[in-house]
Amino acid sequence: MAEILRSKKPLAVSPIKSGQPLGAILASLGVEQCIPLVHGAQGCSAFAKVFFIQHFHDPIPLQSTAMDPTSTIMGADENIFTALNVLCQRNAAKAIVLLSTGLSEAQGSDISRVVRQFRDDFPRHKGVALLTVNTPDFYGSLENGYSAVLESMIEQWVPAQPAASLRNRRVNLLVSHLLTPGDIELLRSYVEAFGLQPVIVPDLSLSLDGHLANGDFSPVTQGGTSLRMIEQMGQNLATFVIGNSLGRAAALLAQRSRGEVIALPHLMTLAACDTFIHRLKTLSGRDVPAWIERQRGQVQDAMIDCHMWLQGAAIAMAAEGDHLAAWCDFARSQGMLPGPIVAPVSQPGLQNLPVETVVIGDLEDMQDQLCATPAALLVANSHASDLAAQFDLSLIRAGFPVYDRLGEFRRLRQGYSGIRDTLFELANVMRERHHPLATYRSPLRQHVDNNVTPGDLYAAC
Repeated sequence: MAEILRSKKPLAVSPIKSGQPLGAILASLGVEQCIPLVHGAQGCSAFAKVFFIQHFHDPIPLQSTAMDPTSTIMGADENIFTALNVLCQRNAAKAIVLLSTGLSEAQGSDISRVVRQFRDDFPRHKGVALLTVNTPDFYGSLENGYSAVLESMIEQWVPAQPAASLRNRRVNLLVSHLLTPGDIELLRSYVEAFGLQPVIVPDLSLSLDGHLANGDFSPVTQGGTSLRMIEQMGQNLATFVIGNSLGRAAALLAQRSRGEVIALPHLMTLAACDTFIHRLKTLSGRDVPAWIERQRGQVQDAMIDCHMWLQGAAIAMAAEGDHLAAWCDFARSQGMLPGPIVAPVSQPGLQNLPVETVVIGDLEDMQDQLCATPAALLVANSHASDLAAQFDLSLIRAGFPVYDRLGEFRRLRQGYSGIRDTLFELANVMRERHHPLATYRSPLRQHVDNNVTPGDLYAAC
């Protein structure tokens, strides 16, 4: 059990935290033809959009209710009515996710009541699915906002009583923010290899995978999970929930589903991947495909190749709870030493991390920890690049945002391929930092005049 240490500072000096609205927007972008609508000031969406564009290097569909000082004081319900009406008329959206911010939460806006009234006043827009999510900035972090959207999807879109028919070849995958679009794409190939149809929620591998789409800018998401697939999740054969933060979402779906729910914290260790593949084998009744067995063999070979470079290396981490759980288990499985550990907020599961202490704080707290406990590697987002340079550490970029590297949003971390590639990445970083010992010269060695030639020696004889 890890001891949770809370910072007593009155402010965050160098934050690693991202607010709940960013997590909610990220999850919303994995729904087909969806528009995230931020109920707050224009800056609430503008700054979020900057982070997403820097991270994914793609246009991001995002709208705001544009609260101003007058509507903040007098009430901003009319802003929601106008925004929803315009988006439904002009953008041909199939779903709109209305999420609150710190401004609207402090004002006391009841977005669920406003949406019910909108339904009554604008019945012609009943074909557009509306989802309301409370995501105040002053509480939680990106992980909380992301999981809140998935919980709301299940509560508001999945029927409380599933239909009698069972879709016995369809499998749900509830995936955490821990998984990149590349990871989700790999998981899809695993499920399909067993003859099963994956329903991934949210599916960022189709909407934010970095593909060049046809046509001009789209005001809605291009790709993602269809609303119909989400509504039928309760009829599917089974559900895999990947990420500790989705525990409540898993419990909600278990109450509305006929299939079993299988929870996994991540897929960054050989044991976790083996469990995932074994359950797919059991559900499908098929043997494991040869290419998956070969990938597993590649991981084992990579573990042998990289062992001498990673054994005993200390790896510091500053990230969200799901990332910390995955990287701690990965480090211990490879003989590395996790720590020091810093989390942005107190989240479920932190006390179960295999370390002595977890500090709730910011990058300044990580700086203090590194002064007391040096490390060889640092796992964090791009905000930690200056800290890594200060301590001459190699920064392994993970989480959100990563804005100083191209293609990081697609990097594989999960599954057999992700483990293999991560092992090679860390081992190569440690090799680059390795400094060979200087050549040892005995004090008893004979001193030879380099100016004497072999001919001179022969003449002397």
